[in-house]
Amino acid sequence: MTTRRRTGTKPPQDATLKVRIRGRDDAPLSIAELRQGLYQLAQKLERYDGEYRAKRSTLYLVLVDDKGQEVRINDSGEMSIFPYSSAADEHGI
Repeated sequence: MTTRRRTGTKPPQDATLKVRIRGRDDAPLSIAELRQGLYQLAQKLERYDGEYRAKRSTLYLVLVDDKGQEVRINDSGEMSIFPYSSAADEHGI
């Protein structure tokens, strides 16, 4: 019986990277603070640009108004973003 030698490393069962962008003392973030946090995340991930790709990414946002009540910014509660869309895509051409 021969044993097989494995090369490389096996990814963990769930190789998902969980990222939390949090306000000070868990206070709600302003949209500007959220944007800054996303920008910082992009900077941290930039070093992996040539080596890896994101298979999928989902961001869950619970938006609140100035009284802390949860709000919805559209009817469906969902939004899809496709990076680098062309003007033709945006106008259905």
